[in-house]
Amino acid sequence: MTCSGCRFEAPADFTFCPKCGARLAAAPPPPPASSPSAPDGDRRPVTVLFADLAGFTALSEGLDAEDVRAIQADLFREMSASVERYEGFVEKFVGDAVMAVFGAPRAHEDDPERGLRAALLMRDRMGVLNSRWERRVGRPLALHIGVNTGPVVAGRIGSTTDAAYAVTGDTVNTASRLQSAAPSGEILIGDATYQLTQHAFAFAPREEISLKGKSEPVGVHRLLGPLAARRSARGLEGLGLAAPLVGRERELRLMEAAFDDMRAGRARVLSLIGEPGAGKSRLQREFFARLEAAGRLEGTTIRRAACSALGEQTYGAAAELLGDAYGVEHSDSVEVARSKLAAGLETLGVGAEDRAAMAAALARVFGLEQDDSRVRHLEPEQLKRQIFMAARALVERRLAAGPLVLVVEDLHWADAASIELLGAVADRLADRPLLVLLMYRPTLEPDALGTSRTPHIAIEVTPLSRSGSEDLLAAWFGDSTHLFPERLRDLILERAGGNPLYLEEVVRALLSAGVLVRDGLAWRCTADAATAQVPATLHGLLLARLDRLDAAERRIIQEAAVIGPLFEVALLKTVSAEPGAVNAALDALAGADLVTPGPDHRFRHGLLQEIVYQNILVARRTELHTRVGTALEAQGAGGPESLERLVALGHHWALGADKRRGARYLMAAADWARSMYANADAIQHYQRALDALEHCDAPAAAAQIETERLVARERMADLLGPAGRRSTALGEYEIVEAGYRAGGDAPAQARVLRKTGGLHWDAGARARALQCFEAGLGLLGGHREHIELAHLYQEMGRLAFRSGDSQRAVEWAEQARLHAERLAADPALDAQGRGEAVTAAAQSHNTLGVALARLGRLEEAVGHIERSVALARDNGLLQAACRGLANLSVLYSTLDPARAIETCAAGLETAKKIGDLGFQSRLYANLAVAYCALTNRCDEQGIGAAHAAIDLDRRLGQLDHLAVPLIVLGQIYQCHGDPTRAIAHYREALALAEEADEPQLLFPCYDGLATVHLDLGDEGRAEEFLQKAQAVCERAGLEPDALVVLPFLD
Repeated sequence: MTCSGCRFEAPADFTFCPKCGARLAAAPPPPPASSPSAPDGDRRPVTVLFADLAGFTALSEGLDAEDVRAIQADLFREMSASVERYEGFVEKFVGDAVMAVFGAPRAHEDDPERGLRAALLMRDRMGVLNSRWERRVGRPLALHIGVNTGPVVAGRIGSTTDAAYAVTGDTVNTASRLQSAAPSGEILIGDATYQLTQHAFAFAPREEISLKGKSEPVGVHRLLGPLAARRSARGLEGLGLAAPLVGRERELRLMEAAFDDMRAGRARVLSLIGEPGAGKSRLQREFFARLEAAGRLEGTTIRRAACSALGEQTYGAAAELLGDAYGVEHSDSVEVARSKLAAGLETLGVGAEDRAAMAAALARVFGLEQDDSRVRHLEPEQLKRQIFMAARALVERRLAAGPLVLVVEDLHWADAASIELLGAVADRLADRPLLVLLMYRPTLEPDALGTSRTPHIAIEVTPLSRSGSEDLLAAWFGDSTHLFPERLRDLILERAGGNPLYLEEVVRALLSAGVLVRDGLAWRCTADAATAQVPATLHGLLLARLDRLDAAERRIIQEAAVIGPLFEVALLKTVSAEPGAVNAALDALAGADLVTPGPDHRFRHGLLQEIVYQNILVARRTELHTRVGTALEAQGAGGPESLERLVALGHHWALGADKRRGARYLMAAADWARSMYANADAIQHYQRALDALEHCDAPAAAAQIETERLVARERMADLLGPAGRRSTALGEYEIVEAGYRAGGDAPAQARVLRKTGGLHWDAGARARALQCFEAGLGLLGGHREHIELAHLYQEMGRLAFRSGDSQRAVEWAEQARLHAERLAADPALDAQGRGEAVTAAAQSHNTLGVALARLGRLEEAVGHIERSVALARDNGLLQAACRGLANLSVLYSTLDPARAIETCAAGLETAKKIGDLGFQSRLYANLAVAYCALTNRCDEQGIGAAHAAIDLDRRLGQLDHLAVPLIVLGQIYQCHGDPTRAIAHYREALALAEEADEPQLLFPCYDGLATVHLDLGDEGRAEEFLQKAQAVCERAGLEPDALVVLPFLD
């Protein structure tokens, strides 16, 4: 055909003119006629090859134009044949150069290998050209070739029917630069191609060279040729398995032993740990199948949960377990969900009062909005404890009816709160018939569960041995495997690398390609079997399966992948550009074993969903996420808010067109998680909100977005400190403080400095803490009426109290009180501002009270704490009221003994009203002291109150307070003349106190042990503990009398 640009006569099968590079008008579209409709543009990994004739310009100068054209025609014919031999795509010819792509528009399982084999074949075919041309041109012809593998954007450029199919991206540019740098007759490849092909080819040692347009040297490898004996291509990933189980007898024996221990009343945590596709899920299915076949599951309850790759809402995995138990669906309303929970609890024999309290706590596990009086006033930490206690009680009730197995798949995607809850339940029920079976990837930290009492059996699900893989092939094909060509069998086994899913997918590809066909009851190979290529990477393998879909199916599976691993048909139809084609496409996708059959569809493997998602162009992803976010908003309009919905909306809008909206949803989800004391999940949501805000492109709202960033960062830092990530929190506060400083917001800057100072104090850096507080106070010189002043005064008082300077603590707390009360009385203050002022006033009265008590001014101390309680009660600050009542009960024991027990009882009633189990424990301990010191009811009620406090602390895992009732019980038994029990309780308390390094706890332990040993006549031990008690006082700067009289003030 004739080129319309330069009139060159090109071969009929050429797409581009070999002389000027222009597209030939009659050229066929790139994809072969037999392939499905060309896909829309997408992102995909490909291998790009550039080949160029060395010295072509100089060669052209000495030859007639007809000879040059003939050489080009021969050269392009040989290069095209080499590319087509390995099913690559010739994207373009330019002058004497060719660009070829392997992996687009159709992917193969081994595209990097195909690219290198094509390069070697091109180089070899130059011998044919030289036999024809070397004597005429006066020198041998040679190519220099560059090959690179990496991500590209692929698709047609333009909207006309003859638009060119092309790939673009840095992968292409780098391949071109490698070709330019390659010496004559050599093939240079990039690092990525080398990593994917080193098992099949020999290379010269790696070098680093400078390439045009690259800021850093690039690693290159010179291709020498194919290896005589291929090595194994192990180490590739996959997910899932649907084939008979082989090679896992050792693992099954360990699992059955754990099951036997559980049935004997000894709880076990059993973890199956392995890379994607190693066979974790298949192993647990076989485990239960064997138990069922042997009749060993009779009377055993099994509950299951599977975590999502999108990430779980707070307590998401726990909610799925509960949902499995009681039939609670995601679509259930608050009332329906609570009704199902209550019915289930009633079946377990839970009384009406306990049932209502447990249902209120467990409903929060489902992330449903509630206004239940039992949880409304709980602080986040207390709500968390309430949830943990309810979950443990629920499991305990279920265990009373028989053994229980909790199964959680893909725990590496679980929320931190659920992981912690599972570990806590297992630990607290170590002597019950409970088995927690977990499956996760090695990326999950092995100690994430935090179990210490319940044995944790970790089973590593390793790749199958070669014999195990052969057994798996034999299980599929029986004796027919012996009829397979040895080369094909060896290739399958080597490329699978022992990964069961990979082996399964290799076989699936061979079946689909017609290489393996059924012949009656047996299997046979077609004539192509000896040369058939098998997958080199799972990514390429699965992408090859996707490329076999028609255009509509391809678009719909991409839309589903954006929704997530699990997707509802109704939502998919709302989002899809072709809603009428959804049902037929899903049937086809289920038939291709890419998704599960309906009505609830899920991707067969999580990694498949990830690969489909990565295949979508970023612009289309953004569009689809926006559609999903819009649809979810419409679905939830007018209904109750839920944490799950907030997380989903935040996820989709953050990746959609309105990232700021996504950040707001994620902030709301983070605040919700924080209110439940699910701090790890809240931190994650705040970080995702920050990421979304960082990518906002709205110049008109730049100032507001920056403020939102600072708010998100500060709230995240508020949680990082208590989570033990102090240095990270300090770094975040530093950024926030700088932001507020740049914006001229002195009060906000002072607030952050106050929080920073608190972290420094916790780390023992008292001077730095004081510096921060003083700097904050300095910033507020021009803001004398700001509430932050009261908070800073309060912190200065708290610092002084902890340092043993009670007089200075009084002075600072008094300043805080006066400032807060003056602001609270301002009629112009809004409700939120007044609430904050009243809170600061109540806190300052409490600090004043404890500091005055240390100074021996007990009556004044009582007056201030009584005022704190009154403020708290009048303004609904029930947590502050509990704190004040707890302190009052200590002080009344000296000043007004009759009121001590009354105050304890009032505090306990308030704590029960708001469901604050932590304060219940604290008040039970104080009540025990009051009964034993002030009445003759020690045996009747005092010991019982102490045990109630200990039991609550143990059930809550509240180890910081557990030492207090243990000390009280030790003192009671010492007074009752029972030194053995006294010493046992003192020693348990001492172990906790020494870990906390808290003088108020250490001193009564040492003092009690000293006196009880003195009573026993062991003067040496008594002296040892007395010296330790004295050392504690000296280090804390306190007199022993102060710690003896008032050991538990807050």
